[in-house]
Amino acid sequence: MLEDKNKKFAISFAITGLVLGLFLTWQFKTEVPKGGNFPVDEIDARKDLLKSFLDEQSYLQSRIVFLRNEIEEAQSLIESKTKDVNTDILDQLKRKIGLSVVEGEGVEIVIDDSPTAEREGADVSDALLVQASDLRDLVNVLNSAKADAVSINNQRITAQSPISSIGTSILINNSYISPPFTINAVGDSGSIMQRILNEALLPSIYKRSKKGEVRFKAEQKAFLSIPIYNGDLKANNLNIVK
Repeated sequence: MLEDKNKKFAISFAITGLVLGLFLTWQFKTEVPKGGNFPVDEIDARKDLLKSFLDEQSYLQSRIVFLRNEIEEAQSLIESKTKDVNTDILDQLKRKIGLSVVEGEGVEIVIDDSPTAEREGADVSDALLVQASDLRDLVNVLNSAKADAVSINNQRITAQSPISSIGTSILINNSYISPPFTINAVGDSGSIMQRILNEALLPSIYKRSKKGEVRFKAEQKAFLSIPIYNGDLKANNLNIVK
């Protein structure tokens, strides 16, 4: 009985040893990887991505250059076809808003306080002073005579020019001006002069002038120069023309 148990044990031990030997033999024959390929693959991927980016950038730069050339050619073509028309329109607009010097024949008007008038002190008399309303009346008459441009003491008068009184001082285009007031108007001098000499259009000025309360004269000029408007330009109502 004991002999049979020893025999079975020897057989089991032999089988176990055989299996363990086979396992160890397989393990030693299997090659252990020396290192992973991941870092190398990542570097290659980055190189490919960088090359693709540089190629795309070069292409886009060449397209930009090409499109710029096309834009310049188109602009040159448009300018050559519309140069005269656009220049005329631009010049007209600049004249209307006072952004260009206007020269030519016209009328020069000088209006001044009475020689005995004082704008400072306790004895100021409004009747002996040129008022802002007098200047506004003259500008309205000049505009009705279709003057191309008007200035008062070298201040260009536009549709936006305020002519107001602050005490005994007169403010035009945010600038204080003092007498004598020289009003220049470029345009058809004959037509302008005809309206200025019409006393019905300037009743207050002519009435006070005859009394010696103000001094007033007007004369035609072969050449006058009206300066550029130097006040604030309001762009609230400007729109882009498409």
